[in-house]
Amino acid sequence: MTATTVTPYPETPAEVARAVLDAIDNQPDAFDMQSWAYLTESIRLAPRAVPNCGTTLCAAGWVAHVTGWTLVDLPEDEEDEVTGRDEDGADVPTTAQCYAERGDERRLICDVAQDALGLTPAETFWYSPADTALKRLREIAGR
Repeated sequence: MTATTVTPYPETPAEVARAVLDAIDNQPDAFDMQSWAYLTESIRLAPRAVPNCGTTLCAAGWVAHVTGWTLVDLPEDEEDEVTGRDEDGADVPTTAQCYAERGDERRLICDVAQDALGLTPAETFWYSPADTALKRLREIAGR
């Protein structure tokens, strides 16, 4: 029997972008650039779970989801302590209502996505319209 290696999640920026584009193609109604992650039936969306009807993820949310992070969307009056980045790129504690978690690590979705796509802060497109986000994802994916 031959041992095989399976990569459970995309690793390179191009692979990540392709996985996000495929996910959006499969569930176009679950793509919305208005919020990081809007979860309708639970406060958590586990990796590999299919978003429920009415759930939406922005481009950064999809990146975190396809790379193995659980997305958390707490009720409006709740926040958890997470790790964010300051303008110098240093990790800093902050609070957030919507974030990504993996194991004991909690991070801002924007930082997870920036790292997974290999972007600098100036290259991110999290606050852009949907067509701009899709165009940038296609560029990164080489499509």
